[in-house]
Amino acid sequence: MAGTVLGIDLGGTKLLAIGLDAGGREVYRRRELTGRGLGPELALALIAEIVDDARRTLGGPDAIDAIGLGFPGLVDHHRGVARSSVMLDGWHEVELAAQLTARVDAPCAIDNDVNVAALHELALRGSSALLFVAVGTGIGGALVLDGKLWRGAHGLAGEIGHVAIARDGRPCNCGRRGCVNRYASGTAIDQLDDQLDGGPDGQPDGGLADATAALGSAIGSALNLLDVPLVVLGGGVAERGPTYLEAVAAHARRECFREIGLACTFELARGGYDAAALGAALLARQARHAASSGSMRERT
Repeated sequence: MAGTVLGIDLGGTKLLAIGLDAGGREVYRRRELTGRGLGPELALALIAEIVDDARRTLGGPDAIDAIGLGFPGLVDHHRGVARSSVMLDGWHEVELAAQLTARVDAPCAIDNDVNVAALHELALRGSSALLFVAVGTGIGGALVLDGKLWRGAHGLAGEIGHVAIARDGRPCNCGRRGCVNRYASGTAIDQLDDQLDGGPDGQPDGGLADATAALGSAIGSALNLLDVPLVVLGGGVAERGPTYLEAVAAHARRECFREIGLACTFELARGGYDAAALGAALLARQARHAASSGSMRERT
């Protein structure tokens, strides 16, 4: 099916692949469970098998034009390198885009999973500047500045989950202590066996109240640095509803300058569960365009 791209969201607990045709319609979907033990070789084999399955489903070896992948860790997008992950074991400076391209014989591009979710959010909103914070198994962030995804000098910008909020706090998988990820992620909340609506006033209760305060602290500090007009919360934890959003926003506004907090809007993400896979499909289209442009230059 000409013009079809495959977007893959590779996470710490699941892999979601979505195929979109040239008109943006979903033509393929597959979900697989993952886990910490999904190292590079296992991941490459699984993705190659999914690409083969998508091609069979959609009509043959030429059915998929390009693949985009969101990876749960530090990614150098421009070099196509998965540098490390605190969600999956065994990843260190893996030339993932090149290895995928060789295995599936199609252009491949990779980025951090939250970055690709932010790409999808940007396509839905068209905002000029925002901070995107995904709260799920872990916590990740992405920046949009001047209408474009800002990856930083080495592709590593946006890692708000590893902002330290307690100098001598809980140890984190990244090797440091006190990261907000250890207090406000879905994993941290599950460990405390909390639930959203425990308080009589409708506010988050118990450990979840602590989680919203921790996340708000990190976001407030980020706002003092960035002064963006919009914070978007996505991920499974954020999708618990407006009560969660309001609690995080209130804590963030207490932590940043009053003038910044008053001017900043907090909203839930519009992309939903599929956001990272759909954003990866956008990345795939960019990879296809780059490959096509390179082929044209070689012929001239």
